[in-house]
Amino acid sequence: MKPKSTFAGVEISEIRKMNALAGRDTINLGIGQLPDDLPLALREKGLEAFAQGQTRYTSNQGNLELRKLIAAYHSQKNGRNYSADQVIVTNGAEGALWNIYSVYLDRDEEVLIPEIAFSVYQTIAELHGGKAVTYKLNKDFSIDLADLERKINGKTKFIVINSPNNPTGAVLTSEQVSAVTEIAERKGIYIISDEIYSELFFGEKQPSSPMEYSDRVLTVDGISKRAAATGLRIGWTICPEEIAKPMIVANQYVTTCASSVSQYAAIASLDGSTDDFVKRIREELREKGEYAWKTLKSIKGIHVEKPEGAFYIFPDISAFDTSREVALRILDEVDVLTIPGLAFGERGRNHIRISFAVDFDRLKEALSRIKHLFENWE
Repeated sequence: MKPKSTFAGVEISEIRKMNALAGRDTINLGIGQLPDDLPLALREKGLEAFAQGQTRYTSNQGNLELRKLIAAYHSQKNGRNYSADQVIVTNGAEGALWNIYSVYLDRDEEVLIPEIAFSVYQTIAELHGGKAVTYKLNKDFSIDLADLERKINGKTKFIVINSPNNPTGAVLTSEQVSAVTEIAERKGIYIISDEIYSELFFGEKQPSSPMEYSDRVLTVDGISKRAAATGLRIGWTICPEEIAKPMIVANQYVTTCASSVSQYAAIASLDGSTDDFVKRIREELREKGEYAWKTLKSIKGIHVEKPEGAFYIFPDISAFDTSREVALRILDEVDVLTIPGLAFGERGRNHIRISFAVDFDRLKEALSRIKHLFENWE
């Protein structure tokens, strides 16, 4: 039996393909998760869920206590007032994106995504019969606003932004975010704001959200990155209530509800219990990102922007070869795994993605090997 037409050509992502090549002793700079154990507060909350029998279905919309905390978090962050009725807890942030597209993206409608972006924005859109159209980024990975506006037409349904960004580590300025929301308001379209890395920033202020400026926003977020909780699979959408209601139905038919135990554990990621953990992680990532940037920029032939958030750096390696060839050679010759930039779009062809979310000593060793390879490249 053949897959349906919208699934034709869909493959496992390049990230997963590369990770499958890692050996037992490979230093893995390709995976998008913190090396830390789940914070104690989340582990204790999960055990409490088992002890109290919190193992049955929650509502399709999600645990009410968790949704109230999510609403309060975004209210405080954006200076607006949100309610639990605007929140849908999903099976990870990708589950949130799936619900949005399944309810609101008609066949042949278009989603505008950055020309360097996590592949899921495009793939899930295409699985729903939609089309992903890329908008240009400037050299520093900020949005080319003129190109974004040029790409909008009668079929455009959403603009996707992601800040801090995977894979570039770039953070959009408040002026850029405000400008995107102004365009969306004027054109009568909606923004999908992927804020999964929003707590992992290296400046003084948390990255700006379009929710600060507009109600025409569906924000996708979750606990995976900030709480070292990728396996708990807790994400959410927060948006206007009338937009949320149909997605509750979609959530019912996709997963019924996210794991009740994971939802219960996730409460500890938003009630203040993990604030010190997040602050520590943020500072450690800032130091690692600074070290990676200084090391890479010292290599002749490499151009690299300083990461401002998340835990990725995206050097231009075009002086040596294309992204896949460089990534494979790094793996084969020095046993360090990186991700070809082509996995994030055609514009990424001249880059590799390096995750610095690893033990600092292993990061230093990996970068030392990479530097030696580039300095002796033939």
